[in-house]
Amino acid sequence: MKQRLLWLLFVSQVFAEKPSVIIVGAGVSGISAAVKLIENGITNIKIFEAEDRIGGRIHTVEFGDNFIDMGAQYCHGENVVYDTVKNLDLLEHAELFSAPKMYYSNGSHLQSQLIQDLETVVTNYDRDINRTKGVSLGEAFLEKYQNTILDKYKNDPETHKLASDGLIFAHSTILMHEGAFHWSRPASGRHYKPVKGDQMMVWKKRGYDMILDVLLKRYPDPSQKIPIEEKLFLKKKVTKISWSGTPVVELSDGTTHKADHVIVTPSVGVLTHEDLFDPVVPPRKQEAIKSMGFDGIIKIILYFPEKWWHDSDSTFFFLWDRRDLEGVTKEFSEGPNSWVTNLVALVRVPSNPHVLIGWVSGGLIPEMEKLPLDVIKKGSMFVIRKFLGRDYNITEPKAVLRSDWHNNPNFRGTYSYEKNGYFEEEVHYQDHLAEPLTHGTTPVVLFAGEATHPTHYSTVHGAIESGRREADRIIALYP
Repeated sequence: MKQRLLWLLFVSQVFAEKPSVIIVGAGVSGISAAVKLIENGITNIKIFEAEDRIGGRIHTVEFGDNFIDMGAQYCHGENVVYDTVKNLDLLEHAELFSAPKMYYSNGSHLQSQLIQDLETVVTNYDRDINRTKGVSLGEAFLEKYQNTILDKYKNDPETHKLASDGLIFAHSTILMHEGAFHWSRPASGRHYKPVKGDQMMVWKKRGYDMILDVLLKRYPDPSQKIPIEEKLFLKKKVTKISWSGTPVVELSDGTTHKADHVIVTPSVGVLTHEDLFDPVVPPRKQEAIKSMGFDGIIKIILYFPEKWWHDSDSTFFFLWDRRDLEGVTKEFSEGPNSWVTNLVALVRVPSNPHVLIGWVSGGLIPEMEKLPLDVIKKGSMFVIRKFLGRDYNITEPKAVLRSDWHNNPNFRGTYSYEKNGYFEEEVHYQDHLAEPLTHGTTPVVLFAGEATHPTHYSTVHGAIESGRREADRIIALYP
């Protein structure tokens, strides 16, 4: 009896030392944190996810002849995503931008030296612009463009006009990369650091959600999967996190849940718009949240039963004549004014041979996300036929999808950027955002997600690394 009592006391003490953890959000950062905790013996976990699925801004859906990614699509370099799957033959190089075609709004295929120069300066803008405190990305790029493009062709009026029109294309393309509504919003300086390797890898099988299956060990051997189902609660939106003592999480259904630690992973867009914390977070963290921009882009995904493009085609870029811009509403008037001019590019999907993705950027994103799909379809086809109809016999798409990340209250955008007016070379606001809220010296509310990574923000690999970082922070408390 005495031995059994001692054993029960020992077991109770061991389990008392194992903490309870609530993870807010089942995106890739939350899933990565959960896996790391479980693999290190911390299994008293609840994951509350507002959507009806896991993955967050990774969202792969069946469409056309295969699958497509509504959100994250490309693996950028030899990062943690690449390292996780490199022996599974899941990634391949995307031959998308090696030989793009650029078309003018009068239907002509542009192939001049100017177009090569324009493609070079837009592709390399992030590397070549001057990084100046207090200067926006747009201002820095305009200075670069003036020096390398406009001045080069100033004695050739016809080409100079085309170069001036190229600024519109440059603006739209840069916004596509930055995820901002206007290039005055991001800072010219940034702390982002690319990793080595191929920056444009795509998934051979299905889509980006393969990384979730690999992280959870559901692939390649399902018998080894991490038992997460019983810890996962979908369609459970967190509305309040009280942290003055033992953290308490309140859900939209009115239930409350206590835990020793809470890992918060929602996007910086959600953190900006929602009053989640009681008491409010310290000024240093409030400033960190304000420092990160979070706007959005749109993918328009078109399925064509009859392919009209060539097998050698990979990407079409659209460059508008300013005069066509001014008169475009006379040609297509449905939806917000001139929204069709924000369709920047049309890109082939390697694994889905009858599908093209239109990439849309700019400040009309919130309004465009509300447009009926039939209007999106008609507007997209107007642009495609206007630019490419001279060289291609354009067929009609059978189905269309559109992403809507910005107007979804559980995301409110696509990926983060560093806002102009906040950037300082020696200050990483992402680190400030990642700092835990403490009770005494104990971290009780911890922060993960791509926007909390100091050098890999806006990426899936940054999100994974941040989730593992916060799991490690908890694991270190319970040696």
